[in-house]
Amino acid sequence: MHMEEHTLSSMSDSLRLSLGQYRYQQFVEKLGWQLPLPPDAPGCEWDAYDHAQARYLLALNPARELIGCARLIPTTAPNLLDGVFGHTCAEGVPASALIWEMTRFTTSTPELAMPLFWKCLETAHHAGAEYIVGIVSKIMERYYRKNGVHYERLGAMIRHQDEQIVAIQLPTERKRHFSSLAPAFFVPEALKQIA
Repeated sequence: MHMEEHTLSSMSDSLRLSLGQYRYQQFVEKLGWQLPLPPDAPGCEWDAYDHAQARYLLALNPARELIGCARLIPTTAPNLLDGVFGHTCAEGVPASALIWEMTRFTTSTPELAMPLFWKCLETAHHAGAEYIVGIVSKIMERYYRKNGVHYERLGAMIRHQDEQIVAIQLPTERKRHFSSLAPAFFVPEALKQIA
């Protein structure tokens, strides 16, 4: 597996199309998320938070096919937590250059999840972020715990589209996560990706 960091403008047209299609396959077809889809890009998944300030981590196989992706956005820019899930944060939505949001995180196979996750934290940390925020399902929260990820809830668990979700915040420095080298524990069919 090879990982790359991109912005929308740094991607080739073909890579950008592949990302939109991959997200559609993973989130709409596989997970059944009910998302507003762009009418001018059939078979692709994009939203209002795919903008110039977003950074993308892409995992590719040797044939350069996408096998994982994630989106990172400074919380000072428009982001999903503020725009859609603000009610999940008990003390208000974080908005700081030191706090970035991670969304649209998914992998084709379970064993890729933690390597991509740690790469996201490393990328955000090098960009100046001290914390990552995002929405996770109850199952993903449990998965983080099993893999030594140190996080705190920003509010109570709520129901959204037939699953339990919660807003969390976690440090970007890997050394602040205990048991960070713990093996991955997956129930693949049960795993729900981050929003």
